Amino acid sequence: MIRFITQRLLSMLLVAVAVVYLGFLGMHMMDNWRGEEPGYHLREDAGLALNDSLAFYGNLLQGELGEVQLVSGPRSVLTILQETYLRSMGLLLLALASASVVGLIFGSLAALARRSGTQYMLLLATMIGVSAPSFLIAILLQQGGIKYTRTFGSRLVSMGGYGWDFQHLAMPLLVLGARPVAYLTRTSYLALTRIMEEDYIRTAFAKGLSLGRTVLTHALRNFAIPFLTGVGVSLRFSLSTLPLVEYIFAWPGIGLQILEAIQEQMPILVVSIALVLGLTIQAIGLALDVVYSIVDPRVRAET
Repeated sequence: MIRFITQRLLSMLLVAVAVVYLGFLGMHMMDNWRGEEPGYHLREDAGLALNDSLAFYGNLLQGELGEVQLVSGPRSVLTILQETYLRSMGLLLLALASASVVGLIFGSLAALARRSGTQYMLLLATMIGVSAPSFLIAILLQQGGIKYTRTFGSRLVSMGGYGWDFQHLAMPLLVLGARPVAYLTRTSYLALTRIMEEDYIRTAFAKGLSLGRTVLTHALRNFAIPFLTGVGVSLRFSLSTLPLVEYIFAWPGIGLQILEAIQEQMPILVVSIALVLGLTIQAIGLALDVVYSIVDPRVRAET
């Protein structure tokens, strides 16, 4: 296990190096296309990106990434990262936790209520949820909320802004959680359906165990690995959707900040945010692998 974790940490380091270099390279290439004579200058941009990357690593080792000029005035990059990251991760974890509970319940009910009309309707809804673009869901919800306010003179929830209350959280959580709910419902259904057809489940029923006790005692224990995998995939879904959701609903998180930094040509801030997000995804993958080894002894033996 220690060797496995060491290998993963080394791979995270390589990913971090690549993210920083490619981030600076992309910003330099974008600057060339915004100039008076747009064009490719790949060799020159590659050299500038390497110099910027080395300077960035040096500052990072000293714990200081400098300042950027925002509308409100100069701000430390580290301070911006801390504030926006906490806002985004709080929103993301709330959405994923809610989606996990709802997806587990719906998927389990669909798997246990086999060959029913409700099952097929639920699975059809999950296919629509996985396929529907997040930006479309966000825009439809926002326009629907605005239409409701204009028609009835009152609002159900806020259509934008920051706050840890239901009014501000409802819309972002709905959009961030829509695809994970659909995906985890489908994952739960498929995994539990397969498990309920195993021989040891039939043996449990033959011994006289009730459905509830069989599911809780035997089925869910073997259900953990596919469900945790689904949670990891759903988290990546939500991370990719985060900038869009924060932009549409004006949530001042790390996703909205990177969009503004790209627009205002702040390479240090763009690369810093990209690095944090890249490391977050890698850390999530490592944490899931460790949990797999704890839950399933077979995975522990392989690592």
